[in-house]
Amino acid sequence: MPGLDRIAENAGTWLGIAALLVVGFATGGDIWTVAVQPLFVVVFVEGAVYVGLFTVAVAFTGFLLVYDVWRSDTGDRIASGPPVQAIVPAYRDASVVDESVTSLLQNNYDPLEIAVVVEPDDDRTRARATELAARYGSVECLLNDRPGSKATAINCAVEHSDADHFVVFDADERASAGFVGTAMGALLDGADVFQGRRIPRPTGAIETLAYCERVVVQSAYLIGEFVGFTHCQSSATGFTRAAFDAVGGYADVLTEDIYFSHQCHRADLTVAQNRRCTSSMEAPHTLRDLWGQRKRWRIGHVQVVHVRLREALEGPRGLTDAVAVGRAVGALLAGGTLLMLASHVLFLTLIDPGSVLLPFGSILAVILGVWSRDALEGRIGRPSWTLAFVPLVYLGHGILTVKAAFEYAFTWGGEWYQVTKTGA
Repeated sequence: MPGLDRIAENAGTWLGIAALLVVGFATGGDIWTVAVQPLFVVVFVEGAVYVGLFTVAVAFTGFLLVYDVWRSDTGDRIASGPPVQAIVPAYRDASVVDESVTSLLQNNYDPLEIAVVVEPDDDRTRARATELAARYGSVECLLNDRPGSKATAINCAVEHSDADHFVVFDADERASAGFVGTAMGALLDGADVFQGRRIPRPTGAIETLAYCERVVVQSAYLIGEFVGFTHCQSSATGFTRAAFDAVGGYADVLTEDIYFSHQCHRADLTVAQNRRCTSSMEAPHTLRDLWGQRKRWRIGHVQVVHVRLREALEGPRGLTDAVAVGRAVGALLAGGTLLMLASHVLFLTLIDPGSVLLPFGSILAVILGVWSRDALEGRIGRPSWTLAFVPLVYLGHGILTVKAAFEYAFTWGGEWYQVTKTGA
C-alpha cells in the first residue's frame, strides 16, 4: 500500500499533466481578432498563434546552433603550456572508463595528467583504474576521500593536485583530440571556465532520441546566453584553480553542473563556449534508462531552482542574481507549458493537418543540420527511423517537468538514477 506522500505525488503528477493538456486543447480554438479599420480584419485561432511563436523560436535558436557547430573553429589551440590535470569521476564504470582515459591520452597537449577518481565501495572500477595507472605513467587512480557524489570526486581531485588548470570528463566520454589544447587556449586568454559540446552517441533507435533531445536542449541554452547566462557543466569542461576557489568548488547536489553554472554567474566569471569542440558520451540504450536519466536531470533542475530561490530570499539580491533565478524558474515553467503547446498542436492537427508541417519541419531541420555536421566529422553515423518521432521530445520534456516537480516535493529522498553503460 503506497504511503500518503506517494499518493499525493502520483495524484499531483497526473492531475497536473491532465489539466495542462485539457486547458491547452480547450483554449487552442479561442479566436483572436486583429482589426485595423477600415483596412483589414485578421482572425486567428489561439493555437495557431502560440504554435507559430514556438516555430519562430525553434527556428531562430536552432539556426544559431547550426551556425555555431558549422562555422570554422576560431578558438586558439595550443600544444603545450602549464600543467593540466584531467579529472575523470567514475562510479560503477569499470566497463567504460577506458573511453575517457584513452581519448585524453590522445589529446595533443603536454603536460597532461589524468586522475580517475573512484569510490571506496566500487572495487571493479577501482581495479580497472589501477590497471590503467600501471599501464600509463600519466594516469593515477585516486580514492574519493568524501565519497558519495560526482561533485565531491571532482573537488577531491582538485585538492590533491598541484596544477592550476583542470579539465573534467565523464568516464564514458570520448574527448576530441584537440579539446585540452583548445580549452587551455581559452583559459590562458582570460576565460575562467571553458565549455565544449557533448553529444550522446546515436547507435540505435533509443540512442537517436537521446541525441535529438540533447540538440533540442542545447538550442534552448542559447536563450539564456542572450541575457548573459552561459551554461557550464561538470564534463567536457575546463576551469582554472582561481575559478574553482571563487565558487567554492562543485556543490554536492543532484545536478552539480546546473548549480555550477549559477555559481559561476554569481561570481561574475567568464565562461568561454566552443560548440565546435565536441566530445561524445554513451547514450541510454532503453526507454527506461532514457526516462530515468532525464528525470534525474529534471529533479536536479527543480532542486537548483529551490536552492536558488532560497538563496535569493535570504541573501543579498541584485540584478545579476535576479536574471539567473528568473532564467531557472522560467525554464521550469516553460517545461510545463510545453504540454499546453502539445495540445495546441493536436487541436490544429484535427482541424488542419497541414498547419503543423512547418513546426515539425523546423524541428527536423535543426536536428539534421547539427547531425550532418557531427556525421561529417565522423562522430556519428546515419540516424535511426525514430528521428521521425523527435517532436515528441517536447511532449516528454513537459511530462518530465511536471513529474519531477511533484516527486521532488513529496517523495524524493536524495537518490539518483544511473543508466547501464556497455561501452557502445
